[in-house]
Amino acid sequence: MSENGRIHTVLGEIEPSTLGRTLMHEHVFCDIYRVTGRLNEVLNDEALAVEELAALRHAGGAALVEVTTPDLGRDPQALRRVAQKTKLNIVMGTGWYRQPFYPPEIDRLPTKELADVMITELTVGVEGTGIRAGIIGEIGINSDYATAQEERVLRAAARAQKATGAPLTTHASMYPVGLLQLEILRDEDTDLSRVIIGHCDTYLDQSYHLAILEAGAYVQFDTVGRNHMNPDSRRASALVELVRLGWKRKLLLSSDRCHRSDLRAFGGLGYGYVFTRFFDMLRAEGIDDETLNTITVDNPRRALAW
Repeated sequence: MSENGRIHTVLGEIEPSTLGRTLMHEHVFCDIYRVTGRLNEVLNDEALAVEELAALRHAGGAALVEVTTPDLGRDPQALRRVAQKTKLNIVMGTGWYRQPFYPPEIDRLPTKELADVMITELTVGVEGTGIRAGIIGEIGINSDYATAQEERVLRAAARAQKATGAPLTTHASMYPVGLLQLEILRDEDTDLSRVIIGHCDTYLDQSYHLAILEAGAYVQFDTVGRNHMNPDSRRASALVELVRLGWKRKLLLSSDRCHRSDLRAFGGLGYGYVFTRFFDMLRAEGIDDETLNTITVDNPRRALAW
């Protein structure tokens, strides 16, 4: 984080010191349904979003990073309205998600032009709105290898990161593909200290996590509450071990709400779960409040400022 760094929210720039406790990988609006055909995988109810985010406020949260990309149904103007109504600091993403969701221009545009789209959204704003993205991503790999298109998008994202200094957050789920992402990013001379490898808690191999950390990137446990991917007891133990090994300043947390069934209105855990029940699990494992503040207040400030 530079001395002059700011955090870029959908309501404008803020000083890092005013960010507050932050979820680093969430979705307020998204449309996975159009690819999967599963009705549970669409979030498009603005009034409900405002109601649901009240739980985040109640749990002590003040901010979230909304990593829905345009091909996943991003809605900048709706995000701005939600931020105004909830008084939350919302940081919006830019880029493209992963292969099944890509629009035709991924195959048609040169890598430089893909990068230019992201750079414009980061520095000027999304066309027609003036609303600036504050982070690149989530940039994904769909499986355990990168397709040619996914590599092109990741290289474009790297170039946008290098041009702006903005943080870059990834989707690397169920396989240790974060290392492949870092390899591609390193080849583009990316500042890996500005990179967040997502969904690390879906692949709970400590050697994987340590390789990411030793490369200089952040390890993000961001599917908290998704016990079908890993029990939270395993997540908590893995996170605590990384803290004990001295890595607390490079760890981030979130819950990746992206299904209707994630919302409290439909019986889900909601946006407040990380800062309530999961915090309690971490405290039971010996993590103190100072460390929790480092991971969810200090680290997001540093990661998001540019």
